[in-house]
Amino acid sequence: LQAAAKLEIGDVVLEVLHPPPPEWERQKVRNDDSLVLHVLYDRVELLLTGDAGSEFERRHPAASRPAPLRVLKVAHHGSRTSSSAAFLSTFRPQVALVSAGRGNLFGHPAVDVMARLSEIGADVFRTDRDAAVTVETNGRSVTLRTMSGRTLELRTSRSF
Repeated sequence: LQAAAKLEIGDVVLEVLHPPPPEWERQKVRNDDSLVLHVLYDRVELLLTGDAGSEFERRHPAASRPAPLRVLKVAHHGSRTSSSAAFLSTFRPQVALVSAGRGNLFGHPAVDVMARLSEIGADVFRTDRDAAVTVETNGRSVTLRTMSGRTLELRTSRSF
């Protein structure tokens, strides 16, 4: 899949934002070649960034119709090469999901990325602390549950 691929199933729109069509064939796959999916379901928006980093963040288009509930799967396990202040201030997720192994050798997630998520007020769920995270939505609310027992429910106002 490449940027601009789109699938609509009822009220759910799934769009590929990255990677762009290649200008040439790479001999090695890079993190910045990672697939990035944007899911919009009524009032809920999910951005699943894989391992994409700064290259994707520079190209990421502003949402044409920002949803009031936004969930971000933080790119590249929360490494320093992702989740820039500019990107986070544009997307402004209420919830950020960080997939990182406990005690990993890379030190993911990076302290500065976690600080930026805190600065924008995002509720952060981390697999190294919360274990597996489940996200459920009906398009008007989002419920997150973890294997460790943590739960969060977000709802939109009816006036949207």
